[in-house]
Amino acid sequence: MSEDTLIYVGCQGWRYPDWRLASAEAVGDLSAPFYPPRLPAARELKHYARTFDLVEVDSTFYAVPQIRVVKNWATQVPETFRFTLKLPRTLTHEYRLARGRATLSAFCECARPLGVQLAAILIQLPPSFATDEFAALERFLPHLPADLPFAVEFRDPAWLSERTVELLAAHRIALTLGDTPWIPTPLALAWLDRLPTDWLYLRLMGSKSNGLEHFTHRQFDRTDTLDAWAAAVWRLAEGGKRVYVLLDNHFEGFSPGSATLLVRKLGLAERPFPHDCPAESEQLGLEW
Repeated sequence: MSEDTLIYVGCQGWRYPDWRLASAEAVGDLSAPFYPPRLPAARELKHYARTFDLVEVDSTFYAVPQIRVVKNWATQVPETFRFTLKLPRTLTHEYRLARGRATLSAFCECARPLGVQLAAILIQLPPSFATDEFAALERFLPHLPADLPFAVEFRDPAWLSERTVELLAAHRIALTLGDTPWIPTPLALAWLDRLPTDWLYLRLMGSKSNGLEHFTHRQFDRTDTLDAWAAAVWRLAEGGKRVYVLLDNHFEGFSPGSATLLVRKLGLAERPFPHDCPAESEQLGLEW
């Protein structure tokens, strides 16, 4: 990946025990195990980055990370790798954007060490955050530091309006769209021509109501949805917009497989799942 890369594809998280397991039902090269059985948990991120160039960090949703932890993430991946971090739920779900300036400041200080490796900070709002709280969002956005990239995810489709886009554009905040239980693909696709910024945060989540118990292989074939998004992502990239695509295990049952399939559909350079455990002494520059 180079500095002018416009499409990044990865998974929503990298630490899943099921990614170490094989399934009797798994078929083909897009199934687990993604991690070798003997791989230490502390080296999972380094191993993950041999296949993908983007990851969404879910743990920051639950607590502000320690700066040393964030710096350690950066040492495990190539310089071309990108992270997205979730804003703590204290701000979005507990305070509902109405307070928490100290928490916001502490979080941003922890995010800054990633530098160019920080693709986005996701402001994930709860489904109950309805448009009658527009004023809360309006008051919150000016407090976001301009040197960090933010994207907001609404879980109420009523937020998709020209008024919302104008507000986000005024503060250079990206819109999050995708395939979710709240904003389905057909509705999301209709808003791609009205983005507030020159980049998009795209989340392909599927639904947690699909009955999945394990994430060991692709258990649903959602090729049509992937085709639709591959075409849309290419169209955005051709127009000069950057797109960060994050896939969830619930989308098809195994996000590394879904992400790799999307990479194929986009015609990007595909990196197969590595099944070896490189020696700890190997240098990053020799692994990528």
